[in-house]
Amino acid sequence: MAALRFGFVGIWQAGDFMIKIYYFSATGNSLYVAQYLQKNLAGVELLSIPRELRQGNFSAEADSVGFIFPLHYGGLPLIVEDFVRQLKIRAKYIFAVCTCGIPWLGRPFTDLEEILAGKLNASWFVRLVSNYLPYRDTAADWRIKFRYWWAEKTLASIARAVAETQTHSTWEINKVGCKKMHDDWSARRAELDGKFICDVSRCVKCGMCEKICPTKNITRPNGNPVWNHRCVECLGCLNVCPKAAIDVSSVTRGRKRYINWNVKPKDLFQN
Repeated sequence: MAALRFGFVGIWQAGDFMIKIYYFSATGNSLYVAQYLQKNLAGVELLSIPRELRQGNFSAEADSVGFIFPLHYGGLPLIVEDFVRQLKIRAKYIFAVCTCGIPWLGRPFTDLEEILAGKLNASWFVRLVSNYLPYRDTAADWRIKFRYWWAEKTLASIARAVAETQTHSTWEINKVGCKKMHDDWSARRAELDGKFICDVSRCVKCGMCEKICPTKNITRPNGNPVWNHRCVECLGCLNVCPKAAIDVSSVTRGRKRYINWNVKPKDLFQN
């Protein structure tokens, strides 16, 4: 393996060292992390998990392979689990980054390591902004700014660790309780979009909800969205809607939508 050095332009370089990063991002937090690592590490290829899953690309061969994803119900997003279970990996170093609103509460790395048969070398939580509006409203702008500032400090240390292929483990709290919560949620998979509604008086039929959906669950036969029970509850459709026309029952009505300020919504489209 080529010797590593910190480049004078601020990029960790490793000659022909190849890093494949697979990411899943519904509202931009995980894409922001992936793009940060691509910018600050040499030899990084970014790959969208929904796109790779849809195209049947299940072979990952590189010096290092990384996974970046949000925390869903205390564990892995369903689409990430579906993909990784089918992925054949040939790499010397495997790492994972989980973006979340509350760090350490959950078991995403325990579950990922189980799927990978113990081959996960490093893992980190990065605290950003929760997009789960059925639980609570989006954080205030000052809090979002602070979390971006703090996240960049965390990401700088992650980039260095990945460049040097350092091992790293992180706390995971309440793993037993989170497993039950995640399993119960997963068992209701066909019902996850049952409470999604669209206010047709506000909908401008722009199609952004359809484009952002990672499972192609949304169709628009009359211009307005219809959900077809393949939902993974990423809430991309709810958060990207420019008119806030989509809600989860009445619970999310009036709550502030969130797309990471550092990414463009079109970069999240899965078409």
